[in-house]
Amino acid sequence: MSGCDPPDVCREDDLGNKFIPPPPNPNQSRFERIWQRDQTLIRACVALIILMNISTGRYVLYPFAIFATWIHEMCHGLAACLVGGKIDKLYIYKDGSGLAYTYSDGSDWKRAFIASAGYQGTALVGGMLLLCRRLKYGPTVGIIGIGAGMLLSCALVVRNQFGLIFVSLFGFSLCILGWKFRAGWVEQLFAIISATCALNAVDDIHDLFAPGMGYVGGEPRWSDAHTVAEKAGMTYKFWATCWLIFALFMTTVGIIFALEDRVKPEDSTLTSTPALQNDLPSVSVYGNGNSTNGPPSQMHSAQSQTTPPDATVVQVY
Repeated sequence: MSGCDPPDVCREDDLGNKFIPPPPNPNQSRFERIWQRDQTLIRACVALIILMNISTGRYVLYPFAIFATWIHEMCHGLAACLVGGKIDKLYIYKDGSGLAYTYSDGSDWKRAFIASAGYQGTALVGGMLLLCRRLKYGPTVGIIGIGAGMLLSCALVVRNQFGLIFVSLFGFSLCILGWKFRAGWVEQLFAIISATCALNAVDDIHDLFAPGMGYVGGEPRWSDAHTVAEKAGMTYKFWATCWLIFALFMTTVGIIFALEDRVKPEDSTLTSTPALQNDLPSVSVYGNGNSTNGPPSQMHSAQSQTTPPDATVVQVY
């Protein structure tokens, strides 16, 4: 007996225990439910923002920062393809910077669109990933899909040595982790990757608002904000502020409006027939966020009118 029925809404925690997510408490406000459900992720996002803007923290987040750079440069390339251009090659450097070589017909609005797609696209992708993090198969499919996408990009567009080595190893690792890790661990890894991606503009806040040139692969270059300001008007600070706000907005949307598998009230009750009562000690019950494993006498039980007198009903709440 799996201890979880119906299987389509069954979830798994970090220890491999299966459970049905508890139905919403009607007495809680929406923000109370969000905090109770995602307080770990919210605290992690605050920690990410702090770590992204201190020198020591950037070393801690280095692999995720390089991943965000890969997403950023890929968004430049996809934007070029959307306006009839193409991406020629993509460089990822060990200092966390990147460069996408793209082509278009040279019109100002297309160049501005391509330049702005890095931060906007990264925030959009990160927000969409956060939206899917609580779906049963969302994190697993997402992690393996991202890993496969990184490997494919190495075959098609990544062309410098460091980029090829790091992106291919990171992509391969994601595929293995998504395939072999427990669902609870994959969900946490997926949430961290999604948040790091969505907050890419926060990670680069110093470069975005720098008045002069920044450095890409050790060479001085104007930032995306300066390029958009030159081609579309306004100031570079205006565009940098817009991207920063959009990154925070998409992160907030991804956290608050996360998609979840529907759990009907009647699905939150696990029923075992007398023939299966010997399996009850393996049932994992979640009450107020704590897991309880033990004999039936330690579990919350109730009698249902439609249940035989000798059957046990375990309430998951």
